[in-house]
Amino acid sequence: MSGVTALTLTLLPLFVLGVLALVLYWAFGNDRRGVPDHTGHDFGLLVQVAATPTVEAADVLAARLRRAGIRVTVVRRGGAHLLLVFPADAPDAKLLLS
Repeated sequence: MSGVTALTLTLLPLFVLGVLALVLYWAFGNDRRGVPDHTGHDFGLLVQVAATPTVEAADVLAARLRRAGIRVTVVRRGGAHLLLVFPADAPDAKLLLS
């Protein structure tokens, strides 16, 4: 009887660890998303609607968009300040800024 108990006490934790490993692989191991771009050229969901040479000009345009209810982000890349909005707001933002 003690042989069966010792075998059970050895195999049960291994079985539990195996099941846990399979569950974790199923939950986190099949990630097919692309690798994020850390070079500064990819802004994820946001699209560029304008570029200005100065931060003051970018702030004026961003304030205009915010008054119209469009969420805007201003980022600096190189020597330009870019105004970024969500794709659904891009046509309205471009129309408002033109």
